[in-house]
Amino acid sequence: MEMIKQMQAGRSQAYPRQRRLGRIKQSLPNILSIALMTVTSVPLVLLYVWIVLISFSGELIGGIFPKSFSLQNWSFLWSPNLVMDGAVYPNVWNMFGSTLTIALGTSVVEVAGSLMAGYVLSRGNFPGSKFLLQSTLLTHAFPAITGMIAAFYILNAVGLVNTLTGIILLKAFAGMGMSTWIIKGFFDEVPKHLEWASSVDGSSRFQTFIQVYLPNVWPGVVAISLFAFLSGWGEYVMVSVFLFDDRTNTLSMILHSLFVEEFHGSYGIVMALAVFYMLPCLILYFFSQQALMKMKM
Repeated sequence: MEMIKQMQAGRSQAYPRQRRLGRIKQSLPNILSIALMTVTSVPLVLLYVWIVLISFSGELIGGIFPKSFSLQNWSFLWSPNLVMDGAVYPNVWNMFGSTLTIALGTSVVEVAGSLMAGYVLSRGNFPGSKFLLQSTLLTHAFPAITGMIAAFYILNAVGLVNTLTGIILLKAFAGMGMSTWIIKGFFDEVPKHLEWASSVDGSSRFQTFIQVYLPNVWPGVVAISLFAFLSGWGEYVMVSVFLFDDRTNTLSMILHSLFVEEFHGSYGIVMALAVFYMLPCLILYFFSQQALMKMKM
């Protein structure tokens, strides 16, 4: 009898240990994933923190560590021109305006076209719809740089070379395939009986689109709007190829110029301009986080 009690006590002690080992084995992949993400993310986060600190620093210790707080590096915000090491560059707010125009224009054109195409591909029933859907991603199968020559000839033919409108159209058309693919998934999730109910109530197709579909696909609209805005905001290759006028310089172009040209010890101004360039993206990201978490691919 005593032996049986000892065996039962041993089993009761063994079971919790086995459960703990099982839980550890189950959570091991998650732990490894989190550790890997932390190791790879920390250097990147530290780099951005360093950029922000340098932008507000008056002096640097060893050319790396900030010594004092100063807003001198941000003087380009209230100065008529950006001046660095004696070189004079265009006004920052003009470049900000050009960059914002490209980003907003790209977002509006791309979202409008993607919404119409996604709706038709999701709810339409016509021959070739499947092939058309598959071809939306075809443009991403080729290196973007290979289309530059054709894009230049087209823009030159229609008189849009060296204009922000030409850059907006190129960026919007380049990203419309992926955005259409994303927003079509949101239209597919809308129950069809809502459309039927709206039709029974006498709504037109356009009214059904506005009153029924848009409220249900708004997370997708926010997501593709954000992606299109960031794509236009960060564009460098197209603006450096198709824009020749200093009056239409963008922030990406001037940042690249500051990095490739020789300068002596003006890291603070470059970092301040980099932080200024990143701010709209960060603000937009924080305000659209909730919608992005609802996005389905």
